[in-house]
Amino acid sequence: MPKKILLRYTLAACLAAILTWSQASAQFGNTYYHMFGVPQSNHLNPAFQPDCDGYFGLPVVSALRFEVESNGLSYGDIFEWNSTDKKYITFMHPQGNKQKFLDALEPVNLIRAELASSLISVGWRKEELYFTLDFTERIVQGMSFSKDFAEFMVYGNKNSANFNFSDLAENMTYFHELAIGASYNFDDEMQFGIRAKLLLGGANSTTRNSDINLKTSIEEWDIKSDVKVDASIPYLDDLPVDDEGYLDLDSLANTDFDLLFGFPAGIPELLTPSGLSTIGGIKHPGFAIDFGFNYIPIEKLSVSASVVDLGFIRWKNYVYNFHQDLDYTFEGIEFKLEEDYSPGEGLLDSLQSDMKVKVSENPYTTWMTGKVYLGVAYNLTERVRFGGVFRTRIHNYKFYNQYTVSANVQPISMFSASLSYSYYANSYMNLGLGLSLRLGPLNVYFITDQAPSAYFFPKEFSSLNFRLGVNIVWGCRAMPKAMKDRPLID
Repeated sequence: MPKKILLRYTLAACLAAILTWSQASAQFGNTYYHMFGVPQSNHLNPAFQPDCDGYFGLPVVSALRFEVESNGLSYGDIFEWNSTDKKYITFMHPQGNKQKFLDALEPVNLIRAELASSLISVGWRKEELYFTLDFTERIVQGMSFSKDFAEFMVYGNKNSANFNFSDLAENMTYFHELAIGASYNFDDEMQFGIRAKLLLGGANSTTRNSDINLKTSIEEWDIKSDVKVDASIPYLDDLPVDDEGYLDLDSLANTDFDLLFGFPAGIPELLTPSGLSTIGGIKHPGFAIDFGFNYIPIEKLSVSASVVDLGFIRWKNYVYNFHQDLDYTFEGIEFKLEEDYSPGEGLLDSLQSDMKVKVSENPYTTWMTGKVYLGVAYNLTERVRFGGVFRTRIHNYKFYNQYTVSANVQPISMFSASLSYSYYANSYMNLGLGLSLRLGPLNVYFITDQAPSAYFFPKEFSSLNFRLGVNIVWGCRAMPKAMKDRPLID
């Protein structure tokens, strides 16, 4: 296929993913998209080919990444310095500023975290092809809540009578990822890459629907809710359900699940074929794909795009579907002048009789947290590169974008650095830093999009992430192959 036709198809696929992907979440790491000396930069764009002919990442520490982000709240909205007590206090402290916290909230607030560690990370060059193999453990968790929910928790119904708690949700996925990728270099002018991923699900909790409304008055409180949650919980196969298919709350409170962090406390059960297949995620298969390109239209200028984590996981075992449909009116409780009487018992008993949870066991599918990257870079010299990256995601039909510009240098072949600035979630205080050091065959790198901001502007930062890795590398070039093989003067 001609290079220009391949470029058009790839770019069209990237744009289509931007317009149609609806179950996406963020993945930071823009700082090292254009950085020298980091083999794992191909995780963001599988077309990128490292400068070294091969690399082997040390298990667990390469690549290791941690990310936490909020779309509105910053550190200064939650914590503030109290000059009287000479310490930091939260907004819920008697002297804290509750209204400042509420004013900082968005109509819908998102908080997301991810932890990932690669047990295998290998790459090697074969002429114009570059192959990669990765096996990664990943945990992704996110929650959302409305501003009304936070106001009710802080002030109760003091300032309002109607509350919309919709969008109150929690999602968590733990899975294994086996990825095999290849990048092909077309005459040092264009690289195209693709990576196929086998996904093996470990555990999951997904909120499918959350429609909750509360109307309060002096006489009564009206609560209407429609909540649907799917979950796959390893080894939980004895959930108490009554004859009508509703969760038996009394039996649930008295059930001893004998679990330790979601796994059986007894080691022998883990070592059975069924136990090993559950731990390995074989019972919950999925698939994802990454693809991208890097194109050099003129000397020193490159444009690139990629789609990452376009895929799904199918949950079929230890599956529960919870559906709670409530239309409840609370008219108060009868207070009894008895020593052992608890007023809350009346409310709990009343809610328990009305708040029934329907349980079924139907398989379901969750979509991966896809990301789309668009990049442009200008190589001032073979050792100085300026870059820009646009990253987007879509959540509930809303776009969440991150814009990053970076300056990347490699003054000597054994050392490279990157300094970046990002705009994300109405936050302008996002300074990033990347460092990579190569001592013989040992390559060590550390990259963050926000850590310098947390140091210089502690009140402003709303997200934090880092990536680090330790690689054994060989066949490394003093400068990128695409620059080295192209004449500097026509």
